Amino acid sequence: MRTKSAVMVAALCLMASSHSYATSIEKNPACIEASKQSLENHLTEEKLIWSQEGGQVRDIQFQPIYREKTNQCFFKLNFKIVKPGELMSTYYLVDAFENRIYAAYLEVSKRMGSKPNEPPLNCTYGVAYDEKTSCTTKAELDGFVKSLIEPN
Repeated sequence: MRTKSAVMVAALCLMASSHSYATSIEKNPACIEASKQSLENHLTEEKLIWSQEGGQVRDIQFQPIYREKTNQCFFKLNFKIVKPGELMSTYYLVDAFENRIYAAYLEVSKRMGSKPNEPPLNCTYGVAYDEKTSCTTKAELDGFVKSLIEPN
């Protein structure tokens, strides 16, 4: 288990240094640690939920983002869910300090017998849970995410 955490921290630091939004993440070890812990929590939950549905979580992509101006620590999380006869894609934007999801997206990428261009199964965003906004496209969700993570 210890080796897994060491590899995750190394990967986190490597990914952080390779993304333009995350240039100051190296200066904030609290954000790195919060991102690592929140990521582990989210993946544990997702793996449990999807295993009960007969699926597996695969192809995990993770990007930590620290906004120095507002002292906010986010991470983007993308992964695939593989179930018999279907493949789903997910996306989350999570506040690592508060362990709060600001944006969530779930779509069927492939399903036997499905119609092309099905609407997403889930597309929501917002700062407060009771103020979540439903969206119909990933582009709409991406606009909200961009407004949160890009420097003004």
